[in-house]
Amino acid sequence: MNAPTGPSPTDRKDRKLAPDLARGAMLLLIAMAYASVYAGGGFGTDVSGEALPDRVAAFATTLFLDNRAFPMFAILFGYGMAWMVARQTARGTADAEVRRLLRRRGLFLLLFGFAHAVLVFPGEILASYGLAALVTGWLLLRPNGVVVRAAVVLAVFYALAVPAAMVGMAAGSAGGSEDWGLPGYLTLADWGTRLVAAPFSPLFIAVAYPLLLLVVLGYLAGRAGLLDDPVAHRALLTRIAVGGVAVSLAGALPSALVAVGVMDAGGLTAGLFMGLQVLTGVCGGAGYAALFTLWSIRLDRTGGRVTRAVAAMGRRSLTFYLLNSVLVAVALHPELMGLGTRVGGAGALAVAALAWCASLALAAWSERAGRPGPMDALMRRLVHGGGPRPREPRPAA
Repeated sequence: MNAPTGPSPTDRKDRKLAPDLARGAMLLLIAMAYASVYAGGGFGTDVSGEALPDRVAAFATTLFLDNRAFPMFAILFGYGMAWMVARQTARGTADAEVRRLLRRRGLFLLLFGFAHAVLVFPGEILASYGLAALVTGWLLLRPNGVVVRAAVVLAVFYALAVPAAMVGMAAGSAGGSEDWGLPGYLTLADWGTRLVAAPFSPLFIAVAYPLLLLVVLGYLAGRAGLLDDPVAHRALLTRIAVGGVAVSLAGALPSALVAVGVMDAGGLTAGLFMGLQVLTGVCGGAGYAALFTLWSIRLDRTGGRVTRAVAAMGRRSLTFYLLNSVLVAVALHPELMGLGTRVGGAGALAVAALAWCASLALAAWSERAGRPGPMDALMRRLVHGGGPRPREPRPAA
């Protein structure tokens, strides 16, 4: 992404449709994945005893959303980071200043994510992206070979770490509560749980999910300009889309079947299936990004109001990521409107879709009015303010 922290929506001549379209559409999938948690159907939850519509919703969520939307956003975040560094370099910005901007972006994403985790959703992803920027951002000032070697090392690490983490999660949640990730708002204990958990969530995600690998893959895609010129890369993008989505579906299918009770699995086997689902989500995220990029080739010429609105949301992805999360929480959290305990998994997905549609209308209005997303504008001021302005490149003689 740069998701959810993109460049200014006013810099339209520098922007491409594909990344913005992908970010806007993936905000829907992220909202739906969050909504499932409020309805008690989070990743790895046994829903075999639920009503048929809720089992269908859980099956579809495990197959298409869980650990698929998040990887795509992580790849787009890395892509946006590479784009930012390339733009600063083209302007003649010194490496030391680029490092400062990368550090500030990472630190402020950590701050935004901490506030979001404490106030809204403990399983949020902004802080994880901030951590990834701080840990891997230095690679953007290194040769491509160094970035490739880092990706290989991270791939080996996660091939071992993810299955181990998922086996532990499966064993730990075998007799646990389904709302482990949803502390309330009404007691001091609730707020204590939120405050204590917030700093540890991004660390857990960085180890148990292939976060750093996904961001580094985004760096490589950004350097190759895969989303900037989709026509030139159509053949490669088609291979990534077809292969990535196929591997993603095959890898998620065992966990989806276990979740709805079609397949029985003990703690170890269920954990390994979960690990397979998470690891193949890397392919799913890349496949989804490639699909949206290929789709943008046609929409760039023929897209109408809906396309423009989705891209407008993507240009303001930080603002609408947070807004969608708040809307879903207010509607579904058991101590707020409490719909999550009444509408079930299928209804929760519908609530998320309605929240996204409301946000889409606001994004379209913001685009027509020429207004940036307020949280995106704040992030830009925090990251770029207070330092020397980048030197503009001299025009050619």
